Amino acid sequence: MTTAKSSTAKRLAAALGLGLAVLAGVAQAAATITIQNLNAAGVGFNDPAPAVPVGGNAGTTLGQQRLIAFQAAADQWGATLTSTQTIVIRASFEPLTCTANSAVLGSAGAYNIWNNFAGAGKADTWYPQALANKLSGVNLSAGDPVNGQDIRARFNSRLGLFADCLPGSPFYLGLDNNHGPNIDLVAVLLHEFGHGLGFQTFTNGSTGVFESGLPSIWDHYLLGTVTGKVWKDMTDAERAASALGGNKLV
Repeated sequence: MTTAKSSTAKRLAAALGLGLAVLAGVAQAAATITIQNLNAAGVGFNDPAPAVPVGGNAGTTLGQQRLIAFQAAADQWGATLTSTQTIVIRASFEPLTCTANSAVLGSAGAYNIWNNFAGAGKADTWYPQALANKLSGVNLSAGDPVNGQDIRARFNSRLGLFADCLPGSPFYLGLDNNHGPNIDLVAVLLHEFGHGLGFQTFTNGSTGVFESGLPSIWDHYLLGTVTGKVWKDMTDAERAASALGGNKLV
């Protein structure tokens, strides 16, 4: 989840979710990433409010520009990855928590996680589906039209557009990084999509308890500088302290 206070973005953890899908677009690159539009007619990606093309984004409605920005971020990730399996991001714009001074910008995270599949590099370890599919060479949720998604993304439809939702700091929907005082949607998307691709722990940050008793692949690399241990080797209490320690987890 990415939040903003005034115009300064703070990047936090990721979130999960469900929804109803409509295919939106495909990235042609080293990995293929599709954005599926979960919004109903008239809202979110389907918002018909007129918009002036900006910064390489040729959309003429707010909804079109949002979808184009999402696909642009997906294309950038796709160009850096290698996978024979399509990565599916099911996405929506919807009202998220916000006040006049702070707001949740959006969140993204792995929807399905897997362990002990053929091709897994580490035993008894959770992998996000996009990575598990890559390593296994197959779609591990094939045949499941509802739950067969890799990443779930939600972004704030009210940001900067209402007096009670960080007014004056809307998403910049251009693709050229010329965001000025606004919040660059593509930059935030690149960060959040990274969580869903694998930069994410499934361990409870408050209790330090592993999901179903198993570490995530990311827990093998999260190092607490106080103990000198990676998360997979810590006790539950050590992980909980590490999660809340502030600037001591790398």
